[in-house]
Amino acid sequence: MTARSIVALRSHAIAARFKGASLRIFALLLSTSIVLAACGGGGGGSVSPSSSTTPTPGATATPVSSESESVQLSGTGTTTASYSLSSLTATVGYPSSSTSSASLATIFSTNQPASVPTIQSMVRKPANIGASPLAVLAYLSITANATTTLSGYPALQLVVPASVLSAAQYSYVAWYNPANSAGGWNIVEGPGTVSGTTLNFTSATPGPTLQANQTYYLAVFTLASAAPTPTPTSVPTPTPAPSATVISTNAATAFTCPANDSEANGSSSGRGAIGGVEATRRASGLRVARPAVSVSGLLAVTYTSAVASGTAATQAVARETAAGGTLMRTFNFSRTGKVIHVVSVPTAQMNAIAAKLRTQSGVQSVAPTGALRYPMGVSAPYFTTDPYFNGFTATQNAAASNPAPTTYHVAPYEETSAVPGQWDMHAIGLQNAFAYSQSGNTVAANASALGSASVKLAVIDSGEDPTHPELSSKIAYQRCFITNAAGTAQSKSDYETDPLGHGTDTAGIAAEDTNNGFGFTGTGGKTSIYAYRVFPTPDDNCANPDSDDTQCGADTVDIADAITDAVAQGVNVISMSLGGATCGSGSGFASNGDSDPTEGAAVAEAIAANVIVVAASGNSGGSGVASPACDSGVIAVGASSLADGTTNGSAFSGGSATAPVEYVANYSQYGTTNTPNSATSWGIVAPGGDPSGDTDTDDLHWIENIWTSTPYMSSSSDSAFEGECDDDYPNGASSNAPVDCRTLIAGTSMATPHVAGAAALILAVNPSYQSPTAMKALLCQTADPISNSTSLQGCGRLDVYRAMATALNDPSPPNANPTP
Repeated sequence: MTARSIVALRSHAIAARFKGASLRIFALLLSTSIVLAACGGGGGGSVSPSSSTTPTPGATATPVSSESESVQLSGTGTTTASYSLSSLTATVGYPSSSTSSASLATIFSTNQPASVPTIQSMVRKPANIGASPLAVLAYLSITANATTTLSGYPALQLVVPASVLSAAQYSYVAWYNPANSAGGWNIVEGPGTVSGTTLNFTSATPGPTLQANQTYYLAVFTLASAAPTPTPTSVPTPTPAPSATVISTNAATAFTCPANDSEANGSSSGRGAIGGVEATRRASGLRVARPAVSVSGLLAVTYTSAVASGTAATQAVARETAAGGTLMRTFNFSRTGKVIHVVSVPTAQMNAIAAKLRTQSGVQSVAPTGALRYPMGVSAPYFTTDPYFNGFTATQNAAASNPAPTTYHVAPYEETSAVPGQWDMHAIGLQNAFAYSQSGNTVAANASALGSASVKLAVIDSGEDPTHPELSSKIAYQRCFITNAAGTAQSKSDYETDPLGHGTDTAGIAAEDTNNGFGFTGTGGKTSIYAYRVFPTPDDNCANPDSDDTQCGADTVDIADAITDAVAQGVNVISMSLGGATCGSGSGFASNGDSDPTEGAAVAEAIAANVIVVAASGNSGGSGVASPACDSGVIAVGASSLADGTTNGSAFSGGSATAPVEYVANYSQYGTTNTPNSATSWGIVAPGGDPSGDTDTDDLHWIENIWTSTPYMSSSSDSAFEGECDDDYPNGASSNAPVDCRTLIAGTSMATPHVAGAAALILAVNPSYQSPTAMKALLCQTADPISNSTSLQGCGRLDVYRAMATALNDPSPPNANPTP
């Protein structure tokens, strides 16, 4: 398999060991002089023209704005159809279909069909649209006489005159299904690829199912500027972990974004129901950040902003082509004045082509791109109605044989080693931060102390389960970017199921539904979630935290796309519980920069836009913070845990059952500058847990929160990625409904959304902290020191209570408290 440019999703969650021990139509560019290159047909299909567009000799030609064609589909090959209008011509390749006898009635037109909404009404748009002018060029309507499934979307090839070549590079295709009118227009392809003056859109797979006599529509449009599509990263050919069994049943579709919010992720999409335990425990094995290595055949060519469009951009592409490369992606980072072209080159000629491109005008740098990123796992208190946050009591947990009342709703953690809860939220003082929403404090009540839906928090991860009852009302926006294993094609959609569970967990910690009477409380309270999926569907190898299987990692091009889209959507905070090699370890990049040039440029652009970026420090232990957490301006987050007298993952011996002590977990990576309460420190720590292994039964060693209800399943009996979806603790008549799905997990992945959610909560009451510098200064200034070595904890452990007090100018703020 060709090495994939991916950023490994290294469990910045201490590896969840998973139960059981995880259209193309196209740019039709308006021009009076477009000439179409002939497309080859195949498969024996036939096309019958239903209108002639040849003007009568000697007479003034009547402008032709539409043309109809009847297309007989083939069960084995491609059927080619040509359309000629006054303003443009095109050849469309219709792929094979499941019903070889099916035929299509098609209409190609420059006029908008009366029965469809305007494309400008799209709710979900690609990152580069924003305020950029959007011009529709053509529409194609398709009606099948029998229900059939196309093997792919139609393909198109056309020759573009130099006058519109710039726009041709920024052309997109949207798909509209009237049977799902609520879904509106959805982007299915773009930008188109240009070779010389020929514009191509190849057939994307899998294709759509066309219902008999239902008309479907494609709209082709262009933008004024390029799409910020991230560069794929480079990694050596992965070696499967020795103990892993390769599960490849979903390999063909693993790198495809979902088409809806409930698409199956394996043989079963239903929630699991595992009995006998409170929650599934995820393994204690640590996902280690591997060195950054170049992706085979991919170079990031960085230019100044002068190459963003027009003649300069066209000339740059021509020089790349002449040197032996093919443009794959373009990123325009206007705030930092950089344009990156991701260029595919023959692997054997990579160094030679890189050297040649470095001598070209306007080139700032040329470096291999691509790397794997792995998931990394004095007010009166105000308790929400959520039972895991509020604390369980004996009456809820009483068995007929043991009715004696014992209360666990006791400070400081509202749980014990044997009774589940959210010790992590109480350790950071969330109940007191929320209390500022109530009267009776030394400052006026501020309802936004419970969070605000106007604050947007982007979670870039394995996806976020939009059907989970804790997230369904919180997700305001979805986007998916997944590049295939070869790094040659990217799947995109406006939906993002979570077949792994990791992203659902981190989104829950950051901002799940709060005060809804069941389940858990999120740090950000009412904060809106902008949900991004950048990881492919896993296979069972991904249950092994050290697997090099490409289905376990995320491509840096996809991470950069998600960051860029989030910035375009105006998010306030970005949370990334993922990472790879430390800064400066990437090939051909700045010694202090991100290990991947494309990801680093996207992060820098977000920081320049004043977006607060929070990322996991890494789980491999020792000095050195993982990318992108080590990038300049990012708030890096390490992990803390509780010691209560039983064996934990770090063998930290302090604390007892009645007086637990918080410490920094040994797996948590850290930087060289550790100064209490100073923003000059490498970062901050937050609760992440530290179990001794997946059989550790001490609830205080874990972070418990939600998990996906639609896990990947290689078979109906596969439980590798399932969570616990029985009634919430405690079982029985007193349980809350609907039930959630949850897990016990640990890692810097879990610590990170605590900090991201806290930042969003602060912004709800005081927007003046909308600055990476100002927010880090506030969180560090108000952090608490914790028990073990100060050389591990950065500026201290997050204290959202003290941060809220400072943001609201409380004249009597709480003191630092090393033992919450």
